[in-house]
Amino acid sequence: MTDFTKIRLSAEELRLVTDADFILTKNGIIEKVYGMYGGLSEWMQNAVIPFQQELNEVLDISPKISRGENYLGLPFVILDYPRYFRTHDIFAIRTMFWWGKFMSVTLHLKGNYREHYHQRIIEEFHTISQLGFYAGVGPDEWEHHFGEDNYLPAAVIEPDEWLELYQARDFTKLAIKFPLDQWEELPLRITTVYSTILKILGGN
Repeated sequence: MTDFTKIRLSAEELRLVTDADFILTKNGIIEKVYGMYGGLSEWMQNAVIPFQQELNEVLDISPKISRGENYLGLPFVILDYPRYFRTHDIFAIRTMFWWGKFMSVTLHLKGNYREHYHQRIIEEFHTISQLGFYAGVGPDEWEHHFGEDNYLPAAVIEPDEWLELYQARDFTKLAIKFPLDQWEELPLRITTVYSTILKILGGN
């Protein structure tokens, strides 16, 4: 049994636990992420209009913003749109703010949608590599970190290796990340990547 009378705080922990402004500032930052996502979600709904006929059931689902406090110990905020998540079929583009790490945009395909867009991705793989995308190589489709066991730069993956990756798992993920210290550039970068993903998939 732990002796609770011997639990101590370090000097840094004591400084933070007595600093209410730290949490208030953190809450304010999260609210600004929500504000950014609100504007992005409106923009995204217009950007996918060319896909209305091709992805009717997918685009009928509204954008969703969600948050949490503990992805690998750190807070996060997610914007999903499109966000068609079914057991065997997924078509999603996820924008993720991960505290202290990055902002990322991820294309997530599974099942029928993965099969449908596979050839388009193969044809555009050189472009995907040049633009700095990462390809999901990990076994868990719900992991979002960019460790080497989860993502590798598409530029280091040969076409035949990409086919091996495709055959080894039942989902496809392509992602790109941006540093948080370039905050003012993030909305433009996100919309540019989003448009690029749509172009790769053949929507415009």
